[in-house]
Amino acid sequence: MPQYLNATTKAVPFARVLAAVLAAASLAAAGCLLQASYSANVTTADGVQIEVPLSLGKADIEDGVVSVKNFQFTPWKIEKGKGLAFAFQLEFKEGAKPVSVAVDDITDLPILSVYTDNAPLLLKKTIWSGVSPAHSAADEYVKWIMTLDNTVKVYRFTVKLADGTTHVLRFPIFVPANMKGFMRAQLGV
Repeated sequence: MPQYLNATTKAVPFARVLAAVLAAASLAAAGCLLQASYSANVTTADGVQIEVPLSLGKADIEDGVVSVKNFQFTPWKIEKGKGLAFAFQLEFKEGAKPVSVAVDDITDLPILSVYTDNAPLLLKKTIWSGVSPAHSAADEYVKWIMTLDNTVKVYRFTVKLADGTTHVLRFPIFVPANMKGFMRAQLGV
């Protein structure tokens, strides 16, 4: 079997070198699989402390009856250029009938009303979708995009059902600085 020399010029058997290389490779592969997940605890403007995953993955927010399926910041053409709208989608347990849906930005004070639907219609018996009016970059709803650092936003969905129950879901979003740069470019600012 061939011999390899190490830094002290002692012969090291090929099998030991191969074993060390394979061990290092398997540790590197395992390290890729065991990526750390980070989160931050924030207190919302309505006084609730929640954990916000600091990743781009979608947070699973549901209470057994209502779940947030989608939330997007969407570039939108407005009268004086481009704006940003908020698009969202909720899914309801079959048989649940919403009578109102309100979406609020509860990241900071003052709490901002993003969208209200007092006559929600369900698609396919379980899906509700909504799109807010578009806001310019100078608007209170969007000006956070102008900061250069990472941002955490929290949106509250308040859903009243025909059975008299009210469901409140808080949806956290981590927006990294580079994504905000992309959004500013889309808005032309």
